[in-house]
Amino acid sequence: MSTAAEAENPGEDGSDVVGVNQLPDNLKKLYLKAESALELRNWGYAMSLLQAVLKQEPKFLHGRKQLRLASVKENENKKGVKLGGEALKVMKMQGQVKKDPLGVIAAVEKDVLATDPYNAQAGQLLYEAAVAAEMPMTAGFALETLTQGHPDNPKFYHQLGDFYLDRKKFAEASEIFGKLTEKDRSDIVATKKYKEATAQASITSQKWDADGDWRDLLKDKDTAANLEADNKAGMTPEMLRAQLEVLGAEYAEDNNNLDVCKRLADTYEQLEEWESALGYYEWAFHLSANDPSLEKKVATLRERISKKQTHDLEAFIAENPEHPEIETYKTQLAEAKKAQAETLIDEAQKRVDRNPTDNELRFELADKLFTAGHYKDAVKHLQAAKRSPSLRIKVMNMLGQCYDNMGISDLAIQQFEEAIAELSVMDDTKKDLLYNQGLIFEKTGQEDKALESYKQIYAADYDYRDVAERVEKSYGV
Repeated sequence: MSTAAEAENPGEDGSDVVGVNQLPDNLKKLYLKAESALELRNWGYAMSLLQAVLKQEPKFLHGRKQLRLASVKENENKKGVKLGGEALKVMKMQGQVKKDPLGVIAAVEKDVLATDPYNAQAGQLLYEAAVAAEMPMTAGFALETLTQGHPDNPKFYHQLGDFYLDRKKFAEASEIFGKLTEKDRSDIVATKKYKEATAQASITSQKWDADGDWRDLLKDKDTAANLEADNKAGMTPEMLRAQLEVLGAEYAEDNNNLDVCKRLADTYEQLEEWESALGYYEWAFHLSANDPSLEKKVATLRERISKKQTHDLEAFIAENPEHPEIETYKTQLAEAKKAQAETLIDEAQKRVDRNPTDNELRFELADKLFTAGHYKDAVKHLQAAKRSPSLRIKVMNMLGQCYDNMGISDLAIQQFEEAIAELSVMDDTKKDLLYNQGLIFEKTGQEDKALESYKQIYAADYDYRDVAERVEKSYGV
């Protein structure tokens, strides 16, 4: 929440924001009463006063932040969720965003966010209405609130990160995209934007010139090593190219230097030049006498390169349906996918054979088998990996899907129910489990139970897959 200084003086980014000192006397008196109510923890009364102020001065961002704080406090100990009511209210308001964005902002805060401050659909609507009303600071606050209320939903983090980037708030963007990369290392978009934002933040704060000072500094190997360690994630492509020059010279002097070889591989990986990165990782793996972490890097890059090749072939086939040799290319694609799956399974099996007690490797093998449709073979590895606490939920989700594909519906449902019972927060993992459970209930004719599974998701995330359509259809909405 904003500080007292921010409330009084919005600052450089506050052209669309009104501070306390800018409020007319009658609204300032109402706000001061609201502040007293907040101090007395009289949340409901504070909310009514703040709503009255914001109705007349919607750009009073500090008041909006205080309003949301009061709403969170007022509702934090209340049990139960209103099913469908808030979603229907939001749906009705969406058509008014362009016509009356300020009216939508007031309505969504009074009718939905007052009782459900982290409501995903309402928060998204507030963001859209604030953008339409040319109130970017309020739009940003809406996204910040969504990330606080839905810490496992990457969509809101991406929106907030892009919002910061657009406003050249690079430090804030770096923090947001950094959180995304910590949650999901495979999120290439977040990783790329994290590096760019971090680099821009460093350049802004240090006043570096990417074409001058940095390149000169890299000529000093000791300085280069320190800078690489401190700013590895935030280096621009120009910086990475300069680093390659230094490392390349060191590698030419001694191509058996494991550390230099690993750093070259990592630099090429950051540049997304996968083939070059793979070559250096393979050589580093050889020099290391089969380091398991490097073996995993090699396997990951081989898989990435293989998938890119099949993806490029798929794109060519889709874009050239009338090509005279299109059937030949389709055959090549099918054979490439089959070979790719077999290679991935074979490599994963070899890693398990070398480390039979490593449950993470067993899960990776099971994942490859599952993707290839070898459900029965995947089960035994999943059952072994289930003993790992960090993998347990993911394993049960995949195990349930294996049983489902094998036609063993009762065991599939049992796995989903067991996993769901262990999750207290409605994050993406729990939604996925509930959705998969709902599909099996439908398949086995248990329509009421399927609807209950979908309704739990619907109450938390209106936009998740097609649950809104499924739930609303059952109500005739």
